[in-house]
Amino acid sequence: MFFSCKKDAVITDPSAKLHFTTDTVMFDTVFTTIGSTTHNFRVHNRNKKAIVISSIELAGGVNSLFRINVDGISGTSFSDIQIPAKDSIYIFVEVTIDQTAGVLPFIINDSIIFVTNSNVQDVKLVAWGQDAHFFNGQVLCDMTWSNDKPYVIYNSVLVDSGCTLTINQGVQVYTHSNAGLFVDGTLIVNGTVDDPVVFQGDRLESYYDDIPGQWYGIFILRGSTGSVIDHALIKNAFYGVSAGSFSNPDLSQFTLANAPDVLIKRTVIQNMSYTGIFGFKSNITAENTLINNCVKHGAQLAFGGNYDFTHVTMVNNGLTGIDHGDATLALGNFAEDESVHYKEDLNATFTNCIISGSLDEELEYSDDNIAQFNYLFENCLLKTELNVSAAEYIAIIKNQDPIFQDKLEDDYHLQLGSPCRNAGKLTFVLDDLDDVARSDGAPDIGAYEYVP
Repeated sequence: MFFSCKKDAVITDPSAKLHFTTDTVMFDTVFTTIGSTTHNFRVHNRNKKAIVISSIELAGGVNSLFRINVDGISGTSFSDIQIPAKDSIYIFVEVTIDQTAGVLPFIINDSIIFVTNSNVQDVKLVAWGQDAHFFNGQVLCDMTWSNDKPYVIYNSVLVDSGCTLTINQGVQVYTHSNAGLFVDGTLIVNGTVDDPVVFQGDRLESYYDDIPGQWYGIFILRGSTGSVIDHALIKNAFYGVSAGSFSNPDLSQFTLANAPDVLIKRTVIQNMSYTGIFGFKSNITAENTLINNCVKHGAQLAFGGNYDFTHVTMVNNGLTGIDHGDATLALGNFAEDESVHYKEDLNATFTNCIISGSLDEELEYSDDNIAQFNYLFENCLLKTELNVSAAEYIAIIKNQDPIFQDKLEDDYHLQLGSPCRNAGKLTFVLDDLDDVARSDGAPDIGAYEYVP
């Protein structure tokens, strides 16, 4: 009697790849399982021959908070794992979060890397690092966020049409990379001077304290109505507040009928990799707001719309490693899509505002000379090379140093000798960003009233 063995034929073609039951293993129940939980996924070989995985490695190695088990064997690195034709293996993943180990990130990331026939593939690992309210791509409706623990946004969230998200004083909102807060309905932010609502990225290391572009920003979408942002700090995103975006890229669908409206008051917007306030055929009112250190513009009000800014300080000096190469304020009344030119009337007023920065020209106008291009600056300090004797400029302080307390430390309160002191006109805005009353009958220009 004769016996013989025949090994399974192994595929070596680089086009042969693995298939996974998921591309991301997400641990969103860590804190309901006392810091430890286990998930699994399968690795499929859908080929007609066996396949050999040269290596499977936990990217974080022995220092990772994750642990893996490949087909019953624990470790951080595995080699020459064969999967028969049309078969699969299980990989188990475990994570333990020690809540007493000091300050951990809100979101902990790692990955499992697979190398097969020179192909590199990976499965991402995501776990919550601190106890918080976590939102992962949800559509929200009629919800209130209160200051019991932080709120973390992963993969963005949407406030649905006809619904309201209310965020109360003191709430800390941390948003993961490439995520944002999108509003089809209404956003109400109820911060206070002592307990503002803070929106920022979810990296907690001090290095990221003032790094722009860590998350997308707050987007008030077309059709949204009644949003109010009061006493907020919005920092380190692509956009601070963007009003007028639309999922449909057809610009012919952008109308004044679906133009969103938002009131921003007593709010600080800083360190944006694009623009602090972006309006695109929208309606924006801003009061007692500070916008500083934006890579592109402090405010860009484009494709027409209606804008009313009162006691707003906009300053771009290229500080903290942020390159400032565009005008702090940009106004425009048209947009173009391929060969189509779209126009819309622009109506913008600026009262008691500071618009300054490190460039010689901090105003940028884009007027197609077809749609109306109406703007008025009244009792403002402007850094500009334009002629400010025209009717659109009233009581302008041109090219003078506002004399802030300490712009290197982002302190844009006025010093005693500032030309902005007592140079404003009386308006309906009766207090400043710090809730200090403008009570002397001669308000100061900018977001802050001088206090001896």
